Amino acid sequence: MIRKMTIVKGYSIRLVTGDAARRKAAVEYVTKGLASGALKPIIDRIFKFDDMVEVHRYLENSGQFGKIVVTL
Repeated sequence: MIRKMTIVKGYSIRLVTGDAARRKAAVEYVTKGLASGALKPIIDRIFKFDDMVEVHRYLENSGQFGKIVVTL
């Protein structure tokens, strides 16, 4: 029964940003993962910077699944 239990792992950016070696390892991990296709970011919507009010309204509705990208 224990083997079938769901595991939730937490992550804190503070664990990485405060330590130069961990930060370097994290950047390499993400860079390699994106390059190889192992990490595939999910983008919900892309907005123009000039539409920032609309971006905030969209986020306030909490209906997004994935990342919200704002282009300059």
